Amino acid sequence: MQLYSASSSYYSMIARLALLEAGLQFEDKRLDIHFKKEQLTHWYRALNPKMTVPTLIDKDNVYTDSRDILHLAADRANMNWQDCEPSIHGALKSLEDQFYAIQIEKITFSKAMLSIPPLRFLFPRLLKNILIKLNMELATAPDKNAVTEKIKLNQARIAFFTEGNLKDKLNNELQSVAVFLKQLPKPSPMFFGDKLSSADILTAVLLTRLNMIGETDFVKDYNEIDLWFKEFQSRPGFLKADMWLKFQPLRILLRT
Repeated sequence: MQLYSASSSYYSMIARLALLEAGLQFEDKRLDIHFKKEQLTHWYRALNPKMTVPTLIDKDNVYTDSRDILHLAADRANMNWQDCEPSIHGALKSLEDQFYAIQIEKITFSKAMLSIPPLRFLFPRLLKNILIKLNMELATAPDKNAVTEKIKLNQARIAFFTEGNLKDKLNNELQSVAVFLKQLPKPSPMFFGDKLSSADILTAVLLTRLNMIGETDFVKDYNEIDLWFKEFQSRPGFLKADMWLKFQPLRILLRT
């Protein structure tokens, strides 16, 4: 297996943590998505036309969505994960759907732009530069539909971050986090029993990101989840997955 991911990427963390917790061996190939923008290169787009991370190559199969990689990990883990129990499949799917409804990019960058005022100018400018590059190559791109969708996505991003009250938008997006946390069952010791499940993977990644951006007040209202997360951080898989509990600008600059 080869996993293409980015160190700071939220969805890449899902893939790394899930594969490690499932005991799967993989080659961890990191991309520079900030400066070199390797996700936009032709060689990478041949693997993943969506130009996103992560991407997992497993023999002849290519997985370009963290949700699919999570499902693969659960399948390979088999009896070692609680996902093998049919009686909880409905609850797991409901939690998974709610997790992926959280607009984590909007939350992350809104908080960063509100905390570091120069980013309110720099981040939209970066998006506009990407938009210019994509528009320039649209006519000759072999994957026109993918490029068109990427253009629409970046236009929507620019509108979100530059129009209206950003603080109000952030608070509105954070409500989806509260909805997810309220749906979680009481951990005992994991969320669905003695064995780890995909819900534990997703929750660990979400709480990692909330910790990184300084939005931990949500978790303080859920003492049992807070204690669960503190315990979860000591797991070998978590320690090896390169989970960003704190923002690491130096690593982004050094492209590691």
